[in-house]
Amino acid sequence: MYIVVCAFASTSAPAMFNRFLGMTARGFVYTLAILIWFNIYMYKAFEKESWGENIKSVKPAIKNIYYKGNIELLTGNYPRLAIVGSRRMTEYGAKVIEKWMGELVSAGVVIVSGFMYGVDQKAHKTCMEFGGKTIAILGWGIDLKVAENDIEMYEKILEKDGLILSEYEGNKQPELWTFPARDRVMAGVSDAILVVEAAEKSGSLITAKYAKQYKKKVLAVPGQVTSKVAEGTNWLIKSGEAKLVSSSGDILNEMDLSVGQMSLLIDRHSYDPILSLLSDEPKTVDDIGRILKIKMSDLLSKLTEMSLLGQVEERNGKYWRV
Repeated sequence: MYIVVCAFASTSAPAMFNRFLGMTARGFVYTLAILIWFNIYMYKAFEKESWGENIKSVKPAIKNIYYKGNIELLTGNYPRLAIVGSRRMTEYGAKVIEKWMGELVSAGVVIVSGFMYGVDQKAHKTCMEFGGKTIAILGWGIDLKVAENDIEMYEKILEKDGLILSEYEGNKQPELWTFPARDRVMAGVSDAILVVEAAEKSGSLITAKYAKQYKKKVLAVPGQVTSKVAEGTNWLIKSGEAKLVSSSGDILNEMDLSVGQMSLLIDRHSYDPILSLLSDEPKTVDDIGRILKIKMSDLLSKLTEMSLLGQVEERNGKYWRV
Protein backbone atom coordinates (compact mmCIF):
# COMPACT_ATOMS: atom_id res chain seq x y z
CA MET A 1 0.00 0.00 0.00
CA TYR A 2 2.82 2.42 0.92
CA ILE A 3 4.39 1.90 -2.51
CA VAL A 4 1.11 2.60 -4.27
CA VAL A 5 0.50 5.79 -2.27
CA CYS A 6 4.03 7.06 -2.95
CA ALA A 7 3.73 6.34 -6.62
CA PHE A 8 0.62 8.47 -6.96
CA ALA A 9 1.29 11.14 -4.30
CA SER A 10 1.78 13.94 -6.83
CA THR A 11 -0.99 12.81 -9.19
CA SER A 12 -4.58 14.07 -9.38
CA ALA A 13 -7.30 11.64 -8.28
CA PRO A 14 -8.71 10.85 -11.76
CA ALA A 15 -5.24 10.45 -13.29
CA MET A 16 -4.14 8.31 -10.35
CA PHE A 17 -7.19 6.09 -10.73
CA ASN A 18 -6.63 5.68 -14.47
CA ARG A 19 -2.96 4.87 -14.00
CA PHE A 20 -3.79 2.36 -11.28
CA LEU A 21 -6.35 0.71 -13.57
CA GLY A 22 -3.71 0.53 -16.31
CA MET A 23 -1.25 -1.15 -13.98
CA THR A 24 -3.95 -3.52 -12.78
CA ALA A 25 -4.95 -4.42 -16.34
CA ARG A 26 -1.36 -5.10 -17.31
CA GLY A 27 -0.91 -7.19 -14.20
CA PHE A 28 -4.10 -9.09 -14.92
CA VAL A 29 -3.05 -9.83 -18.51
CA TYR A 30 0.41 -10.90 -17.32
CA THR A 31 -1.09 -13.18 -14.67
CA LEU A 32 -3.57 -14.62 -17.16
CA ALA A 33 -0.76 -15.34 -19.64
CA ILE A 34 1.19 -17.17 -16.93
CA LEU A 35 -1.87 -19.24 -15.99
CA ILE A 36 -2.52 -20.17 -19.62
CA TRP A 37 1.13 -21.14 -20.08
CA PHE A 38 1.06 -23.30 -16.95
CA ASN A 39 -2.20 -24.94 -18.04
CA ILE A 40 -0.81 -25.85 -21.47
CA TYR A 41 2.82 -26.69 -20.78
CA MET A 42 3.05 -27.84 -17.16
CA TYR A 43 2.48 -31.54 -16.74
CA LYS A 44 -0.05 -33.13 -14.41
CA ALA A 45 -0.44 -36.56 -12.87
CA PHE A 46 -3.44 -38.51 -14.14
CA GLU A 47 -5.31 -39.71 -11.06
CA LYS A 48 -5.71 -43.50 -11.04
CA GLU A 49 -9.36 -43.38 -10.01
CA SER A 50 -10.05 -41.78 -13.41
CA TRP A 51 -8.32 -44.51 -15.42
CA GLY A 52 -10.48 -46.45 -17.86
CA GLU A 53 -10.34 -50.19 -18.49
CA ASN A 54 -8.14 -49.65 -21.54
CA ILE A 55 -5.40 -48.31 -19.24
CA LYS A 56 -5.99 -50.74 -16.38
CA SER A 57 -5.77 -53.73 -18.73
CA VAL A 58 -2.24 -52.90 -19.93
CA LYS A 59 0.34 -55.52 -18.91
CA PRO A 60 2.84 -55.11 -17.35
CA ALA A 61 0.66 -52.73 -15.37
CA ILE A 62 1.11 -48.99 -15.74
CA LYS A 63 2.19 -47.41 -12.45
CA ASN A 64 1.76 -43.74 -13.28
CA ILE A 65 0.64 -41.50 -16.12
CA TYR A 66 1.78 -37.91 -16.54
CA TYR A 67 0.34 -35.67 -19.21
CA LYS A 68 0.08 -32.29 -20.86
CA GLY A 69 -2.95 -31.18 -22.83
CA ASN A 70 -6.44 -32.57 -23.35
CA ILE A 71 -6.82 -35.69 -21.19
CA GLU A 72 -10.39 -36.14 -22.49
CA LEU A 73 -8.88 -37.62 -25.65
CA LEU A 74 -7.87 -40.54 -23.44
CA THR A 75 -10.91 -40.72 -21.16
CA GLY A 76 -13.65 -39.79 -23.63
CA ASN A 77 -15.59 -42.06 -25.96
CA TYR A 78 -13.38 -41.35 -28.97
CA PRO A 79 -12.35 -43.97 -31.52
CA ARG A 80 -8.54 -44.16 -31.29
CA LEU A 81 -6.21 -45.53 -33.96
CA ALA A 82 -2.49 -46.02 -33.32
CA ILE A 83 -0.43 -45.43 -36.45
CA VAL A 84 3.07 -46.88 -36.18
CA GLY A 85 5.89 -47.69 -38.54
CA SER A 86 9.45 -47.22 -39.63
CA ARG A 87 11.63 -44.27 -38.69
CA ARG A 88 13.00 -44.67 -42.23
CA MET A 89 9.65 -43.86 -43.80
CA THR A 90 9.59 -43.90 -47.60
CA GLU A 91 7.63 -41.65 -49.93
CA TYR A 92 5.15 -44.51 -50.30
CA GLY A 93 4.46 -44.58 -46.57
CA ALA A 94 4.06 -40.81 -46.43
CA LYS A 95 1.59 -40.84 -49.32
CA VAL A 96 -0.50 -43.56 -47.69
CA ILE A 97 -0.82 -41.47 -44.53
CA GLU A 98 -1.66 -38.32 -46.50
CA LYS A 99 -4.22 -40.09 -48.67
CA TRP A 100 -6.08 -41.82 -45.85
CA MET A 101 -5.93 -39.26 -43.05
CA GLY A 102 -8.74 -36.99 -44.26
CA GLU A 103 -11.41 -39.68 -44.02
CA LEU A 104 -10.08 -40.94 -40.69
CA VAL A 105 -10.29 -37.46 -39.18
CA SER A 106 -13.71 -36.94 -40.75
CA ALA A 107 -14.96 -40.04 -38.96
CA GLY A 108 -13.81 -38.58 -35.63
CA VAL A 109 -10.80 -40.87 -35.20
CA VAL A 110 -8.12 -39.70 -32.74
CA ILE A 111 -4.64 -40.60 -34.00
CA VAL A 112 -2.21 -42.11 -31.49
CA SER A 113 1.52 -42.42 -32.14
CA GLY A 114 4.94 -42.33 -30.50
CA PHE A 115 6.36 -38.91 -31.52
CA MET A 116 9.49 -40.39 -33.13
CA TYR A 117 10.65 -39.24 -36.55
CA GLY A 118 9.38 -41.10 -39.59
CA VAL A 119 5.89 -42.59 -39.57
CA ASP A 120 5.08 -41.39 -36.02
CA GLN A 121 5.62 -37.70 -36.66
CA LYS A 122 4.09 -37.90 -40.12
CA ALA A 123 0.92 -39.29 -38.53
CA HIS A 124 0.81 -36.54 -35.88
CA LYS A 125 1.50 -33.78 -38.41
CA THR A 126 -0.95 -34.92 -41.08
CA CYS A 127 -3.69 -35.48 -38.52
CA MET A 128 -3.38 -31.88 -37.32
CA GLU A 129 -3.27 -30.57 -40.89
CA PHE A 130 -6.67 -32.15 -41.46
CA GLY A 131 -8.01 -30.59 -38.27
CA GLY A 132 -7.90 -33.77 -36.19
CA LYS A 133 -6.79 -34.57 -32.65
CA THR A 134 -3.68 -36.56 -31.84
CA ILE A 135 -2.12 -38.25 -28.81
CA ALA A 136 1.67 -38.51 -28.53
CA ILE A 137 2.94 -41.20 -26.15
CA LEU A 138 6.56 -40.65 -25.15
CA GLY A 139 9.31 -43.11 -24.35
CA TRP A 140 10.98 -40.65 -21.97
CA GLY A 141 10.10 -38.27 -19.14
CA ILE A 142 7.10 -36.03 -19.68
CA ASP A 143 9.14 -32.88 -19.04
CA LEU A 144 12.33 -33.81 -20.90
CA LYS A 145 13.19 -31.14 -23.47
CA VAL A 146 12.66 -32.45 -26.98
CA ALA A 147 15.13 -32.01 -29.83
CA GLU A 148 15.24 -28.60 -31.50
CA ASN A 149 13.66 -29.98 -34.68
CA ASP A 150 10.72 -31.39 -32.70
CA ILE A 151 9.80 -28.32 -30.63
CA GLU A 152 7.38 -26.88 -33.19
CA MET A 153 5.39 -30.10 -33.48
CA TYR A 154 5.42 -30.63 -29.71
CA GLU A 155 3.96 -27.17 -29.13
CA LYS A 156 1.47 -27.51 -31.97
CA ILE A 157 0.03 -30.72 -30.53
CA LEU A 158 -0.73 -28.85 -27.31
CA GLU A 159 -1.99 -25.73 -29.09
CA LYS A 160 -4.34 -27.87 -31.20
CA ASP A 161 -5.94 -29.37 -28.08
CA GLY A 162 -4.03 -32.63 -28.40
CA LEU A 163 -2.47 -34.76 -25.67
CA ILE A 164 1.10 -35.68 -24.74
CA LEU A 165 1.60 -38.36 -22.10
CA SER A 166 4.26 -40.56 -20.54
CA GLU A 167 4.67 -43.13 -17.79
CA TYR A 168 7.75 -41.26 -16.61
CA GLU A 169 7.86 -38.09 -14.57
CA GLY A 170 10.22 -35.17 -15.04
CA ASN A 171 13.34 -35.35 -17.20
CA LYS A 172 13.92 -39.10 -17.39
CA GLN A 173 16.15 -39.95 -20.33
CA PRO A 174 15.01 -42.58 -22.86
CA GLU A 175 16.51 -46.06 -22.56
CA LEU A 176 16.30 -49.12 -24.77
CA TRP A 177 13.54 -50.64 -22.63
CA THR A 178 11.38 -47.49 -22.42
CA PHE A 179 10.34 -47.72 -26.08
CA PRO A 180 8.88 -51.25 -25.93
CA ALA A 181 7.21 -50.15 -22.69
CA ARG A 182 5.72 -47.18 -24.54
CA ASP A 183 4.53 -49.52 -27.32
CA ARG A 184 2.39 -51.54 -24.90
CA VAL A 185 0.70 -48.31 -23.75
CA MET A 186 -0.04 -47.28 -27.33
CA ALA A 187 -1.62 -50.66 -28.00
CA GLY A 188 -3.59 -50.52 -24.78
CA VAL A 189 -5.22 -47.12 -25.23
CA SER A 190 -6.08 -47.63 -28.92
CA ASP A 191 -8.98 -49.48 -30.50
CA ALA A 192 -6.90 -50.62 -33.46
CA ILE A 193 -3.29 -50.52 -34.66
CA LEU A 194 -2.22 -49.60 -38.19
CA VAL A 195 1.32 -50.58 -39.21
CA VAL A 196 2.24 -48.46 -42.23
CA GLU A 197 5.83 -49.54 -42.88
CA ALA A 198 8.02 -51.83 -40.79
CA ALA A 199 11.29 -53.65 -41.30
CA GLU A 200 11.81 -57.25 -40.24
CA LYS A 201 12.87 -56.32 -36.69
CA SER A 202 10.94 -53.06 -36.38
CA GLY A 203 9.68 -51.93 -32.99
CA SER A 204 6.27 -51.59 -34.63
CA LEU A 205 6.00 -55.37 -34.51
CA ILE A 206 6.21 -55.10 -30.72
CA THR A 207 3.22 -52.75 -30.76
CA ALA A 208 1.37 -55.23 -32.98
CA LYS A 209 2.24 -58.09 -30.61
CA TYR A 210 0.82 -56.22 -27.62
CA ALA A 211 -2.28 -55.30 -29.60
CA LYS A 212 -2.93 -58.98 -30.30
CA GLN A 213 -2.51 -59.76 -26.59
CA TYR A 214 -5.09 -57.09 -25.76
CA LYS A 215 -7.40 -58.45 -28.49
CA LYS A 216 -7.19 -55.21 -30.47
CA LYS A 217 -7.43 -55.18 -34.26
CA VAL A 218 -4.06 -55.17 -36.02
CA LEU A 219 -4.06 -53.72 -39.54
CA ALA A 220 -1.15 -53.46 -41.97
CA VAL A 221 -0.42 -51.72 -45.25
CA PRO A 222 1.08 -54.05 -47.86
CA GLY A 223 4.41 -52.92 -49.28
CA GLN A 224 6.72 -53.68 -52.16
CA VAL A 225 8.40 -57.07 -51.83
CA THR A 226 11.75 -55.45 -52.62
CA SER A 227 11.46 -52.86 -49.84
CA LYS A 228 13.29 -53.45 -46.55
CA VAL A 229 10.70 -51.38 -44.67
CA ALA A 230 7.92 -53.61 -45.99
CA GLU A 231 9.36 -56.90 -44.74
CA GLY A 232 7.68 -56.55 -41.35
CA THR A 233 4.29 -55.41 -42.64
CA ASN A 234 4.20 -58.08 -45.34
CA TRP A 235 5.10 -60.72 -42.76
CA LEU A 236 2.28 -59.55 -40.46
CA ILE A 237 -0.18 -59.98 -43.32
CA LYS A 238 1.23 -63.28 -44.60
CA SER A 239 1.30 -64.86 -41.14
CA GLY A 240 -2.24 -63.77 -40.34
CA GLU A 241 -1.09 -61.54 -37.48
CA ALA A 242 -2.55 -58.49 -39.22
CA LYS A 243 -5.34 -57.81 -41.67
CA LEU A 244 -4.43 -56.21 -45.00
CA VAL A 245 -5.97 -52.78 -45.55
CA SER A 246 -5.73 -50.89 -48.82
CA SER A 247 -7.89 -47.84 -48.10
CA SER A 248 -9.13 -45.64 -45.29
CA GLY A 249 -12.53 -47.24 -45.82
CA ASP A 250 -11.05 -50.62 -44.87
CA ILE A 251 -9.79 -49.14 -41.60
CA LEU A 252 -13.12 -47.51 -40.79
CA ASN A 253 -14.95 -50.76 -41.50
CA GLU A 254 -12.64 -52.61 -39.11
CA MET A 255 -13.32 -49.96 -36.47
CA ASP A 256 -17.09 -50.08 -37.14
CA LEU A 257 -17.06 -46.47 -38.31
CA SER A 258 -17.85 -44.69 -41.54
CA VAL A 259 -17.41 -41.24 -43.05
CA GLY A 260 -21.20 -41.07 -43.13
CA GLN A 261 -21.14 -40.85 -39.34
CA MET A 262 -19.55 -37.42 -39.57
CA SER A 263 -22.70 -35.50 -38.62
CA LEU A 264 -23.13 -37.59 -35.48
CA LEU A 265 -19.47 -37.31 -34.55
CA ILE A 266 -19.47 -33.56 -35.07
CA ASP A 267 -22.28 -33.26 -32.53
CA ARG A 268 -20.55 -35.64 -30.14
CA HIS A 269 -17.20 -33.86 -30.27
CA SER A 270 -18.42 -30.26 -30.27
CA TYR A 271 -17.68 -29.63 -33.98
CA ASP A 272 -13.96 -30.20 -33.40
CA PRO A 273 -13.01 -31.22 -36.96
CA ILE A 274 -14.50 -28.11 -38.57
CA LEU A 275 -13.41 -25.68 -35.86
CA SER A 276 -9.92 -27.14 -35.79
CA LEU A 277 -9.66 -26.82 -39.55
CA LEU A 278 -10.68 -23.16 -39.37
CA SER A 279 -8.24 -22.39 -36.55
CA ASP A 280 -5.34 -21.58 -38.87
CA GLU A 281 -7.16 -19.67 -41.60
CA PRO A 282 -10.64 -19.22 -43.11
CA LYS A 283 -11.75 -21.62 -45.82
CA THR A 284 -14.47 -21.87 -48.43
CA VAL A 285 -17.22 -24.42 -48.04
CA ASP A 286 -15.72 -26.37 -50.95
CA ASP A 287 -12.34 -26.49 -49.19
CA ILE A 288 -13.92 -27.73 -45.95
CA GLY A 289 -15.90 -30.43 -47.73
CA ARG A 290 -12.90 -31.57 -49.77
CA ILE A 291 -10.51 -31.78 -46.81
CA LEU A 292 -12.91 -33.35 -44.32
CA LYS A 293 -14.73 -35.49 -46.92
CA ILE A 294 -18.18 -34.39 -45.74
CA LYS A 295 -21.24 -34.54 -47.99
CA MET A 296 -22.11 -30.99 -49.06
CA SER A 297 -25.70 -31.20 -47.81
CA ASP A 298 -24.53 -32.34 -44.35
CA LEU A 299 -21.79 -29.72 -44.27
CA LEU A 300 -24.08 -26.82 -45.17
CA SER A 301 -26.54 -27.92 -42.51
CA LYS A 302 -23.80 -28.06 -39.88
CA LEU A 303 -22.28 -24.73 -40.89
CA THR A 304 -25.71 -23.11 -40.62
CA GLU A 305 -26.17 -24.55 -37.15
CA MET A 306 -22.68 -23.47 -36.11
CA SER A 307 -23.36 -19.96 -37.43
CA LEU A 308 -26.50 -19.74 -35.31
CA LEU A 309 -24.47 -20.86 -32.29
CA GLY A 310 -21.94 -18.11 -32.97
CA GLN A 311 -19.08 -20.55 -33.60
CA VAL A 312 -18.38 -19.58 -37.21
CA GLU A 313 -19.29 -16.76 -39.54
CA GLU A 314 -19.29 -16.40 -43.31
CA ARG A 315 -17.47 -13.43 -44.87
CA ASN A 316 -16.59 -12.88 -48.51
CA GLY A 317 -17.28 -16.47 -49.43
CA LYS A 318 -15.17 -17.98 -46.64
CA TYR A 319 -15.99 -19.37 -43.21
CA TRP A 320 -14.13 -17.96 -40.21
CA ARG A 321 -13.89 -19.37 -36.72
CA VAL A 322 -15.33 -16.88 -34.22
